[in-house]
Amino acid sequence: MALKIKGLIKNNVFMESLTKKMNKIGLDIEFIDYKKPLKPQLTDANIIVNGFDNIDKSILDFCPNLKLVQQSGIGVDSIDVKACTMKGIYVANVPMANAISVAEHAFFLMLYLAKNIKSGTNEDGSNISSILTSRIQYYPGTEIHGKTLAIIGLGVTGIEVAKRAKAFGMKVEAITKHPFTKTEGSNKKYFVDSINGTEKLLDILAKSDIISIHTPLTNETEGMIGIKELRMMKASAYLINVARAHIVDKEALFSALSNKEIAGAAFDVYWDEPAATNEKLLGLDNFILTPHIAGWTTEAIDTITKIIIINIERISHGQIPLTLVNQELI
Repeated sequence: MALKIKGLIKNNVFMESLTKKMNKIGLDIEFIDYKKPLKPQLTDANIIVNGFDNIDKSILDFCPNLKLVQQSGIGVDSIDVKACTMKGIYVANVPMANAISVAEHAFFLMLYLAKNIKSGTNEDGSNISSILTSRIQYYPGTEIHGKTLAIIGLGVTGIEVAKRAKAFGMKVEAITKHPFTKTEGSNKKYFVDSINGTEKLLDILAKSDIISIHTPLTNETEGMIGIKELRMMKASAYLINVARAHIVDKEALFSALSNKEIAGAAFDVYWDEPAATNEKLLGLDNFILTPHIAGWTTEAIDTITKIIIINIERISHGQIPLTLVNQELI
């Protein structure tokens, strides 16, 4: 019996890449029409390829034949993994495919803030380059060379960020949940100057010039950057978040930015996506938002879709997905 594969995907380039690869192996995918109710379209699915939608118990209960929920990125916080496990449904992600893309985007955001690009653009984002707005009126930026970068989460993406930071001549301090898993004397391997546990978070924040978040969203990390943590940061410090918005307390961030307790923040993620145009954070001169595009490059999409195809092929042959998240099902 042919697998019923449903795609909860909105990106046209991603849809095209996935469709081409699936057709090559004789499989079809049906993409959900978001103008219609979702559940009736999913009820016969054996596999769901998910973008940014929430896959909760109410959806799972509607899909009695579901075998796999395949996330199109690394984060599975939008999927009720526990409910999937209880129902014997595999959950798989794509853990490393877009690490370089996300790391590059994190550096773009760092440089955008450090070089004070926003003060050299109009409100609509167009460049101010005229005799009337010369460099005399432009507020100078700062170098990142010699600055201290704190990386929260030393996984694949965090390490890619650390590599680039070292090329820029930065000092890199890493925070990771299990520092003991990073073997002794391995700082050079991870391109960092020190590897610290979460108990050192406040100390590292206090001495860092830029903080970049690369940890997954879990019950432990939700709201981990709040009032206390933001107040520990330097007034000249920048906060970068290309992971998940909910790791940072939204109201605490607005207060810190509007009161100039920190110099700026740049996020590729938001608490509710897409962000509403009347969000008060978006009205601040020292807050930058990109629309969750850090991992969406041509190269990343090609690799992501290849991994998804491998997992779908494995399911079709009665095998376990290569990038299984709920290992309890093995």
